[in-house]
This record gives sequence, structure tokens and C-alpha cells, in this order.
Amino acid sequence: MEHIVSAALEAGAALGKPVSVDGLEDSYAIVPSGYELKSLEHLKLEPSRKKGIVILEDADSFIHYFNLHKAESSQIYAQVNPPSFVGVLNDHGSDYAGWKDHQVKYSCPFTTEWEAWIGSNKKAMKQAEFAEFIERNLLDIVEPTGADMLEISRSLQAKKKVNFVSGIRLSNGQTEFTYEEDIQGTAAKGKLQIPEIFKLGIKVLEGGEAYAVECRLRYRINEAVLVMWYEIVRPHKIIEDAVADVWRVIAEKTEQVILRGRP
Repeated sequence: MEHIVSAALEAGAALGKPVSVDGLEDSYAIVPSGYELKSLEHLKLEPSRKKGIVILEDADSFIHYFNLHKAESSQIYAQVNPPSFVGVLNDHGSDYAGWKDHQVKYSCPFTTEWEAWIGSNKKAMKQAEFAEFIERNLLDIVEPTGADMLEISRSLQAKKKVNFVSGIRLSNGQTEFTYEEDIQGTAAKGKLQIPEIFKLGIKVLEGGEAYAVECRLRYRINEAVLVMWYEIVRPHKIIEDAVADVWRVIAEKTEQVILRGRP
């Protein structure tokens, strides 16, 4: 191919006009000062072939675009975490090479709710900070009920100035904290119960299904100060399940065997 292009350069320089090169799709012009080769594709009524990368924001749009432009050699590649799908419309065929430069991509954006909970996962918070977080995201909690969680949140707020002595796990799935507070110069003891496990009902991916997300309460008492956090149970499996649902829909509606990996 190199000798063909070189010959075309010499011929173009001699003729001083656009020439066609065997084996290439476009016409080219020889531009003086070093005989640079310039494509004239931009002067045509339409491009010689389809190319470019299209970024889409939901699975339905990805499916529509892929089906509109797919050919026999078109292929879809996918990753689970971070989730993404890439459709290569002009991929290699079994007995010929493809340009692989006409692609459609869908990156499965996470929902605001999932980002909020995963962003604070395992993050130690002061008692009042934890209560504020729970109250701010109360609508995402399905078990215990919103009213119960609101009461727990407000109890934590009300007891933010007491001295916590201990915490024990009860047989009913609750964690019981014992605290001391000064009431008119007298030390009074009290108890506060909080569920060890609570569940969220949120969508993980934009446009996807809602999932039951289990969270476990964790705490530490250090010098009478209560520090709390939560841990989402196996968050990677939740993402895998959410992506698997999208994977199945895309595979069915595009009639493609999706390859796990990158193009």
C-alpha cells in the first residue's frame, strides 16, 4: 500500500489535480510544500462510510440505534463494574477486517439514590450526622417503616449530648445502647434501641428495576461518644444483578450474543 500512495503522490504532484488511489475509498489532492496527501471526503455530498461514536443515556436508545445500523459483523461488548455496553457496528467479520470506528455506547448511569447510599457506605459518622443522613434519605428505607426510622432519627438527635456507656445486640434484631445523662445534677441512665438491619428499596441503574438493599448497622463507643455507620451487604452482587437485567434485555432485543470485555 505504501508504494501505491507514493506513486499517487508523484502523479498528483505532476498533474496538479485531484487523483484517485486504487484500494482507497476517497479522492485525494496533492498539496504543495512536501506533497502532503489530503482527503477530499469533506467536499462530497455524503461520507464514504458510517463512522463515529454515539453516546446514549438509556438502554432503549442503545437498542434502537444498534438495530438501525447493525450489519452481519456487528458486535456488542459489555462490562459489569463499572457497567457499560459498547456496540461496534463495523466490527471484524469472520473472513474480513472491519474499521471498528462506528460505535454506540451506553454506560448505565447509577441513580442518585444509589450514589448517595454507596457514597456513604462504611463511612463513620457522628451520632447527629448519622441521624441527619437517615432523615434526609428516609424515603429510600422500606424496613423498618419510614415512621419508625424517623422516630429513631429524632431520638438520636435528642440524645446527642448524653454519654454512651455500652451497646449490646438483642435477640430481636435490635441494638440497645445504654447512656447516661445529667438531669438537674443527677446522673440518670437510659436505653435506646436501633435496628441492627434496615432495608432500602431503590433503583440502582437509571431506568432499571428497584432492588431490596440490605444494610447492617455498625457502631463504636469511644470515650462516651457514639459513632455510627452502615455497611451495604454485598453491593457488588447488587450491581451484578442490576446489570444482568439490562444485559438480558439488550441481548434479546438486538438478537446478539454479548461478549464480556472491551472492543
